[in-house]
Amino acid sequence: MKAYLRSVQSLNNKAINEALNNLLIEEEDYQGLRTSIDAFDNFDNIALAQRLEKHELIEFRRIAAYLYKGNNRWKQSVELCKRDGLYKDAMEYAAESRQAEVAEDLLHWFLERKNYTCFTACLYQCYDLLHPDVVMELAWRNDIIKFAFPYFINVMREYQTKIDELKEQVETKLEESVQEQKSLVYGEYRNFLFHMLDCLNFYSICFYFFQPLSLSSC
Repeated sequence: MKAYLRSVQSLNNKAINEALNNLLIEEEDYQGLRTSIDAFDNFDNIALAQRLEKHELIEFRRIAAYLYKGNNRWKQSVELCKRDGLYKDAMEYAAESRQAEVAEDLLHWFLERKNYTCFTACLYQCYDLLHPDVVMELAWRNDIIKFAFPYFINVMREYQTKIDELKEQVETKLEESVQEQKSLVYGEYRNFLFHMLDCLNFYSICFYFFQPLSLSSC
């Protein structure tokens, strides 16, 4: 039966996928199940996740968190990881969520359990989702500044880099503006000179033609 289902699974038929997945769960083949759901996605993801999160084996519950994550149910995914002590998965899924709320909730959860090592790891895993002021307050209130200090050093380095880049951009713009002003002044001065030369040429021509007339009239 199993061999037949595998041979026709390339059709990615929902009934075939779910039948094989059920068989793999009964055999407690979590590696085979993970391979199956990664290769063939035509099945009821949420129903399978809800079934697996109650499984007695942690690896199947881990797959449930993976399925929730794949369906953008980030909080359920992270909560399931926290429940089973899958802290690395919890941090990875929080980072993938791109939601500051999910990341900050995980930080609070680590602090409540005084798991400062995971707190520090989470600061780096979810670095671009966290607000430095929030991290500073949490570290100060829990008297664990030393655990957050590497994070703050990195934040300061990033801010300094951004300030330097902004300063360089401003200086470049100012230089371009000065050059533009110089070009504008030079252009106006040049036009003025050309105008004066045209006037001089005009007066010279007039003087050349009208001088004999004036002399004869005298």
